[in-house]
Amino acid sequence: MPSADEEARDRKLRIHQDIEGLQEEPEPSDEPDPVGFWEAKQRDLLTSVLDYNLKSLTDLVVSNKIDLSPSYQRRNRWNTIRKSQLIESFLMNVPIPNVFLNEDKYGHYSVIDGKQRLTAVSDYLQGRFRLRGLTVFPEANGLSFKELPATLQTILETRANLRAVIILRQSDPDIKYQVFRRLNTGGILLNPQEIRNSAWPGRLNEMILEESASAEFHSLLGIRDKHRSAIYREMRDAEFVLRYLTFRTNWATFSGGMGRKLNTYMGENHDLPVDDVENLRHEFRTAIRRARAAFGDHAFQRWSPEKETWRKQVLAALFDAEIFSLSDFTVEALESRQKEILQGVKELFSDPDFRGVVDAATNTPSSFRNRITIMRDMIARTIG
Repeated sequence: MPSADEEARDRKLRIHQDIEGLQEEPEPSDEPDPVGFWEAKQRDLLTSVLDYNLKSLTDLVVSNKIDLSPSYQRRNRWNTIRKSQLIESFLMNVPIPNVFLNEDKYGHYSVIDGKQRLTAVSDYLQGRFRLRGLTVFPEANGLSFKELPATLQTILETRANLRAVIILRQSDPDIKYQVFRRLNTGGILLNPQEIRNSAWPGRLNEMILEESASAEFHSLLGIRDKHRSAIYREMRDAEFVLRYLTFRTNWATFSGGMGRKLNTYMGENHDLPVDDVENLRHEFRTAIRRARAAFGDHAFQRWSPEKETWRKQVLAALFDAEIFSLSDFTVEALESRQKEILQGVKELFSDPDFRGVVDAATNTPSSFRNRITIMRDMIARTIG
């Protein structure tokens, strides 16, 4: 029989595999015990189910008994129309999917799945938006909660309800991570970075979230309004930070499995000592200062030789090529030759070899290494 440590290690390995979508078939055991395994998993996950009316849920949010923004949560995605449609569904008595809460301590919860629904409910009952885009109750368009007829207010506060499945604090942590992995949020599947954000909370993850949303980095990514930016909503800015941290010292030896490398780095470093995390923060800030010095407002952007213009979309392949190509150069040297460096980037986009490693199969080991090497060599020639 495996030891407790071996079981824990195997469980964490399955999390890595599941996050990548690379779940392998289990190896056959000499003494299979599927019933015993199933019973053990049942004991690992402890839940409670409660039906809340919307007033009770709002009161819990207002009193901070439900945390709508734990560090592992995804960012807000719903606009006013979608929030309004949820409120209309409650008025129509349409069944709404369960929300899932994590019990942090007795009587205090953080949302695992259902953040958008809970935010819409609490925001509307607190008068933070007016209904828009309703089709079944169009007469309610433009009305805040307090402006609704009294009957509709009562329906929303007391008759409408949401079922909450609560993952109790005694549940095994690794099983909680599996819950994060398998749930949808508002009908939208969690993307890989949102899963990492859920599965490996800790000092490293907190730093990544802070740096990913910094004004300096958002400026470099061309994000003017984060609430309208898909990069921000989908946590691609956070994945860029993780991408830099994962490969900053070993990009030249990358041999494959981009997602697996990112997952492994998070899994092994999620709870680093404070000093180590701060050193990584300093390294990342230095890297983006170099990128600003070298590429200015056109960092991570593609040049179109056909249209002779910069495309505003930020590309992950160009993020790799530019952020990792600068480590041997000072900010001052890069800034003094920015104009020449940008001209060199333009010329690279007329080079079939460079286009081939940024336009297709961009996460293969050879493409990853080659685009960085080509960019680094161009900058070295430019600076001299």
